[in-house]
Amino acid sequence: MTDNAIHHVQHMSRKFLVLFNVLLVLMPVAVFLYWAFFNQLPDAFHTDLPVAPAQPLSTTQLILGALVSLLPLTVAVYGLVTLKSLFRLYAEAIIFSAENVKYFRRLGYLFIAWVVANAIFTPLISLVLTLASPVGQRAVAVKFGIVDLFALLIGGIVLVVAWVMNEGRKLEDEQAHTV
Repeated sequence: MTDNAIHHVQHMSRKFLVLFNVLLVLMPVAVFLYWAFFNQLPDAFHTDLPVAPAQPLSTTQLILGALVSLLPLTVAVYGLVTLKSLFRLYAEAIIFSAENVKYFRRLGYLFIAWVVANAIFTPLISLVLTLASPVGQRAVAVKFGIVDLFALLIGGIVLVVAWVMNEGRKLEDEQAHTV
């Protein structure tokens, strides 16, 4: 890699580090604000929910909703922390190391964890949203869609890329130590 290319990678990596830091603050704040003002938000803000609440949510439901939302949020935050670690290496011009491979592998597993987290989140949040409904009108939704399938596929691909990077790194190490 040329010095100019490395400098460009370092420069872009520093920009992404700023973005990841901003997202690490904004994501939890957005989730908190969403649940704090859930009942005041227009219905358009609730279209991604598995079930529509029939009435305004109680304080208990709002707190439970926020707690249940911590599951996918935790996976997303851990993903951002992992990306920060990877891009910090890039900012230091460390491109192919065992640490890079470790973070790529972690990202692959995080895609899979995202699907699992959503598989748990969806039934729990649907239960929370219908908790105050009369018996017989409560709902538990389960969802597995094309987005989940793609996330699993991308996770698998990232794991293969990490494996290939690790094998390439090992070969490079062997060649560097061969006299």
